[in-house]
Amino acid sequence: MRALYFDADPKRIALIKALSTVWKKAALSRLSPLKYAEVEEPEIPGPNWVKVKNKMCGLCGSDVHFLFMEIDPRVAPAAVPPLPRKFLGHEMVGEVVDAGEGAAEFRRGDRVIQRIDWPSCFQKESAPMCRQCARGNYPLCENPGWEGLPLNVGGGFSPYMVLHKTQLIKIDDAMPDEHAILIEPTACAVRATLKRPPGEGEKALVIGTGAIGLSLIGVARAMHPDVEIHATYRYPHQAEMAMALGASGVVEEKDAYRRVAEITGGRHFSGLFNNEMVIGGFDVIYDTVGSDRSLKDALRWARSEGSVVVVGINFAPKKLDYSPVWFQEVKLFGINCHGREVFRGEEMNSFEVALTLYREEALDFSNFVTHRFPVQDYLKAIETFLDKGKTRVVKIALVHA
Repeated sequence: MRALYFDADPKRIALIKALSTVWKKAALSRLSPLKYAEVEEPEIPGPNWVKVKNKMCGLCGSDVHFLFMEIDPRVAPAAVPPLPRKFLGHEMVGEVVDAGEGAAEFRRGDRVIQRIDWPSCFQKESAPMCRQCARGNYPLCENPGWEGLPLNVGGGFSPYMVLHKTQLIKIDDAMPDEHAILIEPTACAVRATLKRPPGEGEKALVIGTGAIGLSLIGVARAMHPDVEIHATYRYPHQAEMAMALGASGVVEEKDAYRRVAEITGGRHFSGLFNNEMVIGGFDVIYDTVGSDRSLKDALRWARSEGSVVVVGINFAPKKLDYSPVWFQEVKLFGINCHGREVFRGEEMNSFEVALTLYREEALDFSNFVTHRFPVQDYLKAIETFLDKGKTRVVKIALVHA
């Protein structure tokens, strides 16, 4: 089968990172450790594993960061030994084609999505589990590494993949594929919202109106219908969709400091060297971009003792001014995808919360998937993703034949 994968070859990675300074598409060339090539079709490696035939997979922003190797080897995740070969694609939907004896809850034809991507005590069948996995927070596994796990497993951008039964969640047959691939990013939005929910009478801001930011607007509105939720945007189509999903207002990235002060009743200050600050800003801010600039702005747009939740992933941070953390006693939170939540007084997984809201028709997925490409046209999909202003892209789906 042909699959999209990334080999952790230090020499090739170093070469591409060097070439990328003068050649923007070096990471998509034949010299790259990224390949779309023939690999052996994976088979079930143990009794608790399931084989899935993929139907569709969403292209995530983190996939694009990975594709272009926008990863600084000095960031914390890079200290953990990498998988020699990483198969890409986690926002997948597929059908079960085979299951081991220990995975009898899955039958041929079951429609499934992926819950757990990176290795954890679940796939390793660790006994006892680490304290985070025991709580259901598998992204925070304290037993990292790939030892003992099969390497040829495939991914969402492969025709077939094998997964441990704990990695999968069944979905209703009536759910369209285009909606199914949105449950994973929605689960991330669920975790962000529940990490620091906006309270009654508070004003919230979502920085960024890509797929995650828009999902967060929808989730926050579904959970807190009376809260005032604003969002920043770069392109007009993002502003339109944010408002359609329930945003109270939108803020263009240009002149955002002044607008933040106007919306919140705060005071806008401007000092030397284009140094801007808002005193008395938003109660809670969700940064779905995660760049150096967006986090800097988030900390400066939060009111004293307000909160910032970092949702977006930045594998190559350069500089962060954290002075608002002590200057205004801003509380800074982070999330790593999804995990255990408390929702309506009950403990459940982020995916269960997302599926509950979906089944209650509290979420609107109707206009999220704006572009579809065959998997073999992944390069065209990436170009479309990178030109959002022209293509008006929200979410791209790669489809298997």
